[in-house]
Amino acid sequence: MIAELIAWWRLDCLPAAQRLGYRREAAALTVRHRRLRAHWADHVAHTRSALLAAARAACVGDTPPKHAWIMGAGLLHDVPLEALLALFEHIDLVDVAFSPAARAAARAHPGRVTCVMLDVTGVLDDRTRDLTQAAPEPPPGAWVASVNILSQLPLLPCTALLDTGMPEADVERYGQALQQAHVALLNRAGHACLIIEYAQTQATGPDEALLPALPEKLAGLGWTKHAEWHWPLNPAGETREPEGRSMQAWMR
Repeated sequence: MIAELIAWWRLDCLPAAQRLGYRREAAALTVRHRRLRAHWADHVAHTRSALLAAARAACVGDTPPKHAWIMGAGLLHDVPLEALLALFEHIDLVDVAFSPAARAAARAHPGRVTCVMLDVTGVLDDRTRDLTQAAPEPPPGAWVASVNILSQLPLLPCTALLDTGMPEADVERYGQALQQAHVALLNRAGHACLIIEYAQTQATGPDEALLPALPEKLAGLGWTKHAEWHWPLNPAGETREPEGRSMQAWMR
């Protein structure tokens, strides 16, 4: 509890996100990452490798992108920043909350690394907005990455909508539309990378797809699945039944 309180205090957070509980969630994730570093090391390595491979693929050609726009990078746990700086002139770390490590990286690379505090859904302070138009657009020509946030984007906004009394079926449709808008934003970029929690895995029983129709949709839009791996999100002792995530990395 004390560790989470210290982590909470050290984070910067967008006010609209903090009101929905994002700062608390980010603090908890920071502490869990520290405690489970060994269990999560392979997942972090796979994520960094996938991002770097996608960035290198985007930079092949006569007019490679000079700007990187990385959503979900506020804690800087799984972003290979130094390697990406060899490919891009400027990197925007985009999130609603930033850790001391991310802020230190921006200070260490003035003019090249920027912490962009931004709600990538565009709806945290107004959930009545048109989801197809609410999300802010990345800079023109940038390589765009979404790092393990697609399944998380609807959680707190949808919880807030449930608290208003909105029917559960309507809330579920809202969450799906929010995810679809995020994928559409990525699809408008010239080059993009999408890392997702595709399914929840358990020690016993079948996997539960979190984004069941997405791989087929991405393939139909011209995306390529680059990598798959397993993330032991909740190892033995964390929960009654250990569970993890089936991860996928896509690029275009």
